[in-house]
This record gives sequence, C-alpha cells and structure tokens, in this order.
Amino acid sequence: MTMTRFKRALAASGILLAAAATALPANAGTQGIHDNEIVIGTHQDLSGPLTSWGVPVRNGLIMAFEEINEAGGIHGRKIRLVVEDTGYDPRRAVLATQKLINRDRVFAIIAALGSPTVIASMPLALRRGVPILFPFTAADQTYDPYHPLKFASNIPYVHAMRIGTRYFIETEGVTKIGLLYQDDEFGLNVKRGAELEAEAHGLTIVESTTYKRGATDFSSQIARLRAADVELVVLGTVVRETIGAMQAARSLGWNPIFICSQACYTPEVHDLGGDTVNGVYAISQTPIPYPDDPNPKIREWVKSYNERFNLVANVQAVGAYTLARLFAEAMEKAGPEPTTESFAQALVDLEPWVDPDLSGVPIDFTVGDHLGTKSGFLAQIKDGRWVTLTEAMSLDGS
Repeated sequence: MTMTRFKRALAASGILLAAAATALPANAGTQGIHDNEIVIGTHQDLSGPLTSWGVPVRNGLIMAFEEINEAGGIHGRKIRLVVEDTGYDPRRAVLATQKLINRDRVFAIIAALGSPTVIASMPLALRRGVPILFPFTAADQTYDPYHPLKFASNIPYVHAMRIGTRYFIETEGVTKIGLLYQDDEFGLNVKRGAELEAEAHGLTIVESTTYKRGATDFSSQIARLRAADVELVVLGTVVRETIGAMQAARSLGWNPIFICSQACYTPEVHDLGGDTVNGVYAISQTPIPYPDDPNPKIREWVKSYNERFNLVANVQAVGAYTLARLFAEAMEKAGPEPTTESFAQALVDLEPWVDPDLSGVPIDFTVGDHLGTKSGFLAQIKDGRWVTLTEAMSLDGS
C-alpha cells in the first residue's frame, strides 16, 4: 500500500483529522512519540476472572520492553508501557482506554485482553487515530471490518473452532456436536465457528447451552449435552470454566470429546484441573513454554521469566513477549521519525514474522488484510501436560 493510499484509507475512516487534532507537538505531531521515549498502553484483567491471563500478558510485555530498553531502545527512544486494569469489565475497559488516550496520550494500545473488553473499547481508540495492535482475543471484530489501524495477530475463534470441529468430523467420524459457551462475544464467536463447520458437512448442532461469566456450576448444562448423546463438546470456555465443565461430565461418568479454543490452552488448566482435564483438546498457535523444552532458547527464556517475576512462565506471557518484539521491529523499520502512518505501513511491509528465538505460527499482514494469523495446531492434555499433535492447519487445507 502506498503512503497516498494509506492516507486515503485513514481519511475514509474519519480518523485522520481526529488524530491530528489530538496530537502532541513532539515529533511532528505524532501522539506518544517524544524525543526520548515512546508511550504505549495496554489494558488487562488484573483483578477479575481472567487474571491468569492478564497478569502474564502484562509481564510478557514488561519483560520484552525492559530488554529492548536495556539494548538502547528504538532509534534512541525508550518504550514506556502504561498498564490499566479492567477487571474483565467492558465499562472499565472503555474508561481505561479514555485515560490511555487522553491523559497518557499513548501512541498505540497493544495486546489488550478480552473479547468483550476489547470490542467495547476499540472503537474509541480508532476514532482518535490510535492503533489497536494485536489484541489478546480472537474475536472477528479485531480485524473485520478492515480498518487501517487495527492489526490482529491471533487466529480468530471462528477459524480455530472450524478447524477443530472439522478435524474431529473428518478423522473421528463425529456427527453429534454440542456447544457449551460463555454468553458474550467470546462465546458467540466459538459457537459460530462450530456451527459453520457443522453446516459445511451437512450437520447441525444437536444441543447448545450457555453460562454466564464467573459461573462455577455446570451440572445442568452438562446434563443437557449428555441427554442429547453428544459425541463432541465444543467449549467456549476459559480456564476455570473448562475445568468445571469437565468435572461435571466426569462426575456423571460421561467422556465425550472436549475441544476448546486457545482461551483454555494454558498450563493453569491442567495445573488446577489435574486428572479431570486429561484428554481435552485445543487449537492454538504458540507452543506452551515448558522449562524442559527441546529449544534451548525457550528454556533460557522460561528461566529468565521465572527469575524476573517469581512466576511460572506460560503461553500468555510468551505470546505477549513476542508481540512486543514484533511491535519493536515494525517501529524500528518505521524510521527515526515515526508516524502512525509509517508504523502501520512498516507492519504491512514486514515479511511473514516469527519470533527468531521462540518460534510459533507466522504473522503476516498484507494490504487490505490485517488478520495476521489464519492457522493453528491441535494440542491435547496428556499426563498433565499440553502436547502438540499436528502441524499448523488452516481452513484452506494448508
């Protein structure tokens, strides 16, 4: 995309003038870019039901930016990260975004956590010309409809659950599919993926049931799914809910195939769930960083993370860490006097990007398509550990 076309896209979105009107005089008016620092923001759940995600995402960002700053920063500028707590509440996410934009005057919002919180707050940032970078959610709204300032790095829940559902239809001959999902945007995306893939194979969902965020009792939902003789349960669940649903099933002696999205692909599921969750499947894109990983760079990273935060490293932390490094690489390529336009163009111009040390599924943004990842691998908990079972799979079969 040429710079002229990019400006036209910004103007068509109604944000070019808004960005100029709210900018600081530093660095030719680019908000968040100063002589000695780059200010970016994020909002995480640090006090609500997704702290097992929010805390490591924050830590991964902090760790990466500390390393970048210690190495001299980006064109002589250090990165300053401002973190806000949403408690996984969409209203608090909107307030946090207002603060980041108006008071902290951030250049971009990076790796914000949660489907309902990101979806609620994202329009405010885009109206003000603030890029939304790599949200920690796989909701379709993070890339569709296209917007020149939003960049999604996660395989969407719809894509992931279509891939996972297709796998079990085609390899296991599954015909009776059921759904248990959170009654919000996250859950609806999971639901839609399973429904679309079932329809593509001439099947229908035989039973569908929901739960509210923070629920702990899933006995009635599991009883409904069991009564429908479901063979594959597609879970729109996170950590505690995945465990609770499987505990309810095990208490009935019921053992269908359970598959969840990347939202449950975390060590906490097996650490907290124990033997109950052995056998659950998930689709994801970043391998969990175990301390005995065959890759010595991953082992070294795990050790450094544990020493820095006195916490066990997990996939959320490593994912955020790699996304911070992607941000830094694009900012470096945007030049010594970066603007919102030149940074966005740099992201598009990057070759398919994989962290040089920690691997993962490639991220590739193109002209008119800011969904960076469309593939994922199938993993399963075996003997208290997530094990990768397949190569990366995508909807087009590649």
